Amino acid sequence: MNVRKIREIADGLFEQGKYEDAYVVYDEIYNRMWSAIGVIQTGLTNFSNEYLGSSFKSSYNLRTNFTVQISDIVFKKWFNLDADQTLNELTFTTYGHLQCISYSPFLNKTIGADVVYSEFMILQTLVNDSANDDWVNSLLKFVTPLMEDQRVKKIRSNITETNVKKQLIENSAKLKATDWKDVNICLLDYLFNMGDNSSELYTSIHKTVGTYFRQKTHRKKQSEAKGKKQEGFGYQSYESYEKYERYERFERNSYTHKKEEFDAARATEFEKAKYYGQVLGLSGKVSKTYIRKKYLEMIAQYHPDKVFELGEELKVLAEVKTKQINAAYDWMKKKYSI
Repeated sequence: MNVRKIREIADGLFEQGKYEDAYVVYDEIYNRMWSAIGVIQTGLTNFSNEYLGSSFKSSYNLRTNFTVQISDIVFKKWFNLDADQTLNELTFTTYGHLQCISYSPFLNKTIGADVVYSEFMILQTLVNDSANDDWVNSLLKFVTPLMEDQRVKKIRSNITETNVKKQLIENSAKLKATDWKDVNICLLDYLFNMGDNSSELYTSIHKTVGTYFRQKTHRKKQSEAKGKKQEGFGYQSYESYEKYERYERFERNSYTHKKEEFDAARATEFEKAKYYGQVLGLSGKVSKTYIRKKYLEMIAQYHPDKVFELGEELKVLAEVKTKQINAAYDWMKKKYSI
């Protein structure tokens, strides 16, 4: 399963405002990734029960010492991604999943609020634990994937809805100072759109966010005038979409990527992460060392010594590429404290 490729299809549908269609695709990825996490949990539990008996300490040590390595193996087998890349894809997929629910009148009225609250808590945990190698165990402290034939049937919260809401309020304060502060706004929009704009959860997060203008649709960049291209980093329209199982034919025949001028001053953090990652040739969330390595490789290609004898046009192009690469690396350094 090419998670990144499929997610980009969902991203494209979402940018067009086709929330229900995008949700179907995000949901397939979301459930597959949680199925992999469920397999990790089930494997550790079965091993512990079979060989460690009732020793809590031994079972705890097993999970503490081996979850990271086992997760890496399972994710590579299922998705050809390491644990860091899987974390990145699950984070963006969960955010897309929740935005579809928040801005679709059909979805936000049909999906249970307890499920949505729990998923917002999952997203907050993924974001806050982005630098934690053992992020799988962090998730499993709050939720449990219930499995059937290696497929997740339900993600059950391990804490009460009251405590989930308390956790959402606490985590929203942590997100306020990060690149993911818009998650708080998405949660406010969800609560408002489902008619819950007077609860303690809404008022507490509203207080954290501050000045807030409710959106009827998600915060995508709007065109300056009818007929003009959409600013930022977007997608051209799809010709057709029937269901997830046919995404390969759909992508091949109907999906093209727009190459538009990138405006860092107006881009969302999602768009920056995507654009700068592509500039540096990154795939998913990678280590700080690897990011620096890719930067040095890219910047060396356009060093003045390399283009000294080329024509003026190519020299100008090299200067532009150098500025893009440096801007991408500066953003990565700030985001990941490199």
